[in-house]
Amino acid sequence: MTLARARLNVALYVAAAFGMSAAANGCGTSPSAGSTSAAGYGVPQAGYPSWGERALLALTNAVRLAPLDYRATYAADFSPSLAAVDALAAYPAVGPLRWNLGLNESARAHSRDMADNGCFQHSSCDGTPWNVRIEGYYALSSTLGENIAAGFPGPADPRYAMAMWLCDESGDSCCADGAGCDGHRQNIMQSSYQALGTGYADVASSPYQYYWTQDFGGAFAGEAPPLVDGSHFFYPSGQVTFLANYQDAAPPRSLTLVLDGASVPLTVTLGTAAAGSFTTSSPASSDCRTYYFEAVDASGASWRFPAAGEFRTYGEGTCSLDWAP
Repeated sequence: MTLARARLNVALYVAAAFGMSAAANGCGTSPSAGSTSAAGYGVPQAGYPSWGERALLALTNAVRLAPLDYRATYAADFSPSLAAVDALAAYPAVGPLRWNLGLNESARAHSRDMADNGCFQHSSCDGTPWNVRIEGYYALSSTLGENIAAGFPGPADPRYAMAMWLCDESGDSCCADGAGCDGHRQNIMQSSYQALGTGYADVASSPYQYYWTQDFGGAFAGEAPPLVDGSHFFYPSGQVTFLANYQDAAPPRSLTLVLDGASVPLTVTLGTAAAGSFTTSSPASSDCRTYYFEAVDASGASWRFPAAGEFRTYGEGTCSLDWAP
C-alpha cells in the first residue's frame, strides 16, 4: 500500500521552524531539565511518551543514523517519491537525539492545542510564539527547532508524519536537498540538536484529527546509554516491526528483543552495527504482547530499554496498553 499525501497539499499540513531562541521565560509549566538516570532510562514518566510519540522518536533517530538506508527501507512507499529527487543524499549521518520530558510535554501540548482549538501553526492558538512555549517547558538550551504535521492516517503509522517531513513537498514532488524548501529535513538532520520530544493528539472533531509535533533542543541531561531507544510499528502490512537504535564506539556483542519472555536476536538493517538501527519483524497478533530490548556492549556491560517494566504492543489487535511496571 502506497503512502499517499492527504487531499490538501502537504504544505498546508506541514511546517518547520528553527533557530536560536531568546532566554527562557515562564510560559507554560515550570521548565523541566528532563534528566534521566540509567535506572530510569526509557521508562515512561506520568504517561510521557505515548507509544506513537516513542515510535516517532525511534524513527527520527533511525533517519539520523542512516538517512539513505531509512529512505530505501521505510519511506519507499511514500508518494511523491523521495528517491526521485535523491532526498537526504546531501545529509550525512548524525548522532541520535535523546528523549527529553520537557520537550515531550511541549510537543504534546502544542499538538493538543492545535487539535482542540482548530489552528495549524507554530505559534500557539492564542498567539504565544513557538519558542516561548517551548522555553516554558525546556531550559537546557536556547537552540530550538520544531516540525508540525497533521492529517491522515493517524496513530497506526507514524512513518507517515516522518515521510511528509522528509519529503518537504514542493509542487508535485519532494523538495531537493538544499533547494530552500527542505526545512523539516534540515531540522531532523541538524547536528546541533541533541534532544527531542515528540507530541501526538487525536481529536475526531478537529479539522485534521491527527496532529504531530517534533520539538528539538540543543542539549540533554542525564545518561546516554548506547542502547538509545526502541519501539514497535506496523510495517510491512500484517507485520509488527521492532526497532532499536544503537550508537557506541564499537558494535555490541549482542542486541536482542525479549518478546513475551523469549529472546529474539536483532539484525542491523540501517546504518552500521556501531551506529545504526537493529530490527526484527513478526506476524501481527490479535492482542497485547510484552517486550523490551537488551544489549551487551563491546566491553561486556549490559543495557536494557526500558530500564524497568515492559512495553506492550499498543495498537496490535485489541491492545490498548503501552507499558506496565
